[in-house]
Amino acid sequence: MSDWAHVSNPQRLEKAAELNAAECVRNLSHWAHAVDEIATWPEYSPQPLHSMTNTARELKLANLFVKDESTRFGTSLGSFKALGAPYAVFRILADKVFAKTGVRPTSAELRTGQYRTITERVTVCVATDGNQGRGLAYGAKIFGCRCVDYIHNHVSEGRAEAMKDLGAVVIRIDGEYEASVERAKEDARMNGWHFVSSTSWSDFDGGIPQNVMNAYMVVVEEALRMLPAEAAISHVFVCGGVGSIAAAVFLGFMLRHQSLKQTGSTLESPPRFVVVEPREADCLFQSARQGAPIQSEGTLRTLMTGLACRAPSPAAWKVLSWLTSDFVSVPDTVAVEGMKFLASPAAGDVPVVCGESSAANMGVLLQAGCDNGLRERLGLDENSQVMIFNLEGATDSKIFEELVGQSPQAVFAAQSSFTRP
Repeated sequence: MSDWAHVSNPQRLEKAAELNAAECVRNLSHWAHAVDEIATWPEYSPQPLHSMTNTARELKLANLFVKDESTRFGTSLGSFKALGAPYAVFRILADKVFAKTGVRPTSAELRTGQYRTITERVTVCVATDGNQGRGLAYGAKIFGCRCVDYIHNHVSEGRAEAMKDLGAVVIRIDGEYEASVERAKEDARMNGWHFVSSTSWSDFDGGIPQNVMNAYMVVVEEALRMLPAEAAISHVFVCGGVGSIAAAVFLGFMLRHQSLKQTGSTLESPPRFVVVEPREADCLFQSARQGAPIQSEGTLRTLMTGLACRAPSPAAWKVLSWLTSDFVSVPDTVAVEGMKFLASPAAGDVPVVCGESSAANMGVLLQAGCDNGLRERLGLDENSQVMIFNLEGATDSKIFEELVGQSPQAVFAAQSSFTRP
């Protein structure tokens, strides 16, 4: 069996697909408040964009850039999801305080605990494989409310303990991810809790999913700002679960492309946008093959735990069906190879701690480096300027070390001592 399967998206950039996504795009195009707000948080610092010059040369590419979220708000969180859930918690609690007092508190005021008599009565919850649950528990801890995380039976004990360490109540469901989603949503409905997720069934038309997605745009804004002026990105790779972060990233790049075109840029086409998924959890790949959102028929048993989703986010799918050029599904071995390579990349390139659910991007590029068929399918050549998104660090240190052969701490140590030649 091949180490990859590929499908092109015949709807990409077609007018019908653009019109179908138009309402989602309108609802997601005003993220400045979220980006500006998060920039005021004491734990905020822009996360790096690594230029992997020597790796690009090995893979016969012009450039390879890695946007690295492995230390977002510290290595214990280390994920883009540490942006969305805490920002959503801040907005929920600010609304609660305003409803009770007529005063809309700042995030700094919520952190002081002066409104704790109001906020401590609020409960937020989510179904999670780890990152979202840690992010939500963190947001609840710093802004002063309660958190309940629902996990399914494939989630490692190390990830569960990390959520508990942040103060979350963790409830394990006997079933797969979708079973934990349904339980969390039902408990939220019955108890008046707030279910915090990026998945939207209503075109991101407001509320929590829109807030979560707006916060994710911090990652995109940083990436675009850090790119060298001469770097004309030709390919953007993002791993896909329900599709929310891929939709956010691709939309951010597309809107930037459209803005540059209006100012006279000679770039004719937007980058190719590539989604990479586990073979056993390939709902986006299968939806692209079908031409409509459908469920994956895989087992969902994958090392890429954060991507083990049965069905796409309906709203995210509309954006992806308009923008995504390529969908690739791969076995877990491809992600492991990506993790190992990034931890010990081509000589002279910075080591990167990359978790299982983001490493398949690198793994696919490694495959394309020695497989002309895949290289041709993805339109990669010596002029390609590629960006991949490392959206999580070591979500379970024990598993990372077992797969990579060195601890995340060792990789971070090598990274900190790294000097560009």
